[in-house]
Amino acid sequence: MNQEISDPHSRQLLETDKELPLMSVVVCTYSPENYLNLKEAVDSLVHQSYKVTEIIVVVDGVQTLADRISTAYADHKNVKVIKTEKGLSITQARNVGIRAATGDIVAFTDDDAVPEKNWLECLVDTYQKTNALAVGGKILPIWLSGKPEHLPAELYWLVGVTHAGFAEEKVTEVRDAFGPNMSFKRAVFEKVGYFNENLGFSGRRTSYIQGEEPEFGLRMKKGLGRGVIYNPKAVVYHKVTASKLKFEVLLNRSFYQGYSKALIQKMASPGALNTERSYLKKLFSRSTPSRTTKQTAVLLLCVLAVGLGFIYGRIKVK
Repeated sequence: MNQEISDPHSRQLLETDKELPLMSVVVCTYSPENYLNLKEAVDSLVHQSYKVTEIIVVVDGVQTLADRISTAYADHKNVKVIKTEKGLSITQARNVGIRAATGDIVAFTDDDAVPEKNWLECLVDTYQKTNALAVGGKILPIWLSGKPEHLPAELYWLVGVTHAGFAEEKVTEVRDAFGPNMSFKRAVFEKVGYFNENLGFSGRRTSYIQGEEPEFGLRMKKGLGRGVIYNPKAVVYHKVTASKLKFEVLLNRSFYQGYSKALIQKMASPGALNTERSYLKKLFSRSTPSRTTKQTAVLLLCVLAVGLGFIYGRIKVK
């Protein structure tokens, strides 16, 4: 159950007497073809209203891409580029960034995302006003091929966007945040460990397993007694390509979401999937007149694919 927290957002953040934390931001990338999107993401971090201590760009095994980023930001000493071995999952790459980070808070966004200018300011304000251990925010879509008519808002999580029903429009505690818009006090990693590298999508299509964020949120809650604070005013825009909206892609991601949930349930406690159960209950207990017939069909088929993936996972992980 979500725990309501009084709204901490204030434009007076920079005028407080509290000591301001150092912020590290990790961005992982692997494809030279995505360079322009990556540059827009890094530019948005360079020009944040809250000064970034360091922007760590983790490049998966492509020396030419690492060199291009280093050259582009040669005048920005707080932009650090780390080239790793080729073929890391997003989880492994994020862990590389965490280990390299020196800030009090480590934030994450994606190489195809664009944070609002006050994103970090809002995150820091939430930490200071709620004494949070972790803070996440809202992810809004940038539909590169136009808003999809077939995708209901309840399934936006399939394309890395905050879905309808995730949380109410208020500052509240949730189980986990999503990769393009999440942050943690660095001490959290020191106390409960890093992201589970057995989970996490591989951009090179060697693995479709997901679920590192909820597994980490569960581990943090169990070890430290507190979850992630969600602030809908901390906004990141996530670009969604036409390829991610193909029906077969949505079904595939749904299936592996279910498979991943089975892995998480095995790793964590029996109540690990309470969030998903609550989501399904709301999904089927409330009528949505604005949903089209096509959207309803896609919703039912994707939920079915999640269920099949979960059953397959339960059988395979025994």
